[in-house]
Amino acid sequence: MRAAARLGATGPNQVKAYLRCGMGPCQGRVCATTVAALVAEVRGLPVEAIPPLRPRAPYKPITVGMLAAAAEPVQQPQE
Repeated sequence: MRAAARLGATGPNQVKAYLRCGMGPCQGRVCATTVAALVAEVRGLPVEAIPPLRPRAPYKPITVGMLAAAAEPVQQPQE
């Protein structure tokens, strides 16, 4: 993460693009503050100056089974 910040990442969103951190089961709810602190450390800025991780759908992790259960049934064309 520090290397990504040295390469120009300005916050958690850019680090996520380089390294996929924030894309695990917690969707960044656990690691975003740590990533922001590391970027701030490398860039010599206060943590408050680092933009927050932007949430993206899904906002809450769901299983494929839950997604499939919510889907509408597909009707097969009659021959």
